[in-house]
Amino acid sequence: MNIKKSKSSRIMTVAMIALICYVVVSLFVLQADISSYRRQLAALEEECQQQELENQELDEIARQDSDFDYIVKMAREKLGLAFPDEHIFYDVSGNE
Repeated sequence: MNIKKSKSSRIMTVAMIALICYVVVSLFVLQADISSYRRQLAALEEECQQQELENQELDEIARQDSDFDYIVKMAREKLGLAFPDEHIFYDVSGNE
């Protein structure tokens, strides 16, 4: 009976040590993930701030009546827009 008790206590000790090791390793992995996500968040926040500044600049330009030509140019170049009665022809021959 003493042998069975000592075997079960050894098994229990090994199981507890394994569980503790698993928890410790999991904590380190989670900490690494958290650090990675924080770096990604910081980069995305910086990108968001840059985009907000660009949006503000474009909004100011759009509100000015004197820059109508600029607005038309940007609409054509960046968005591929055209006026309703305007016909656009593309040179597909490859010769420039």
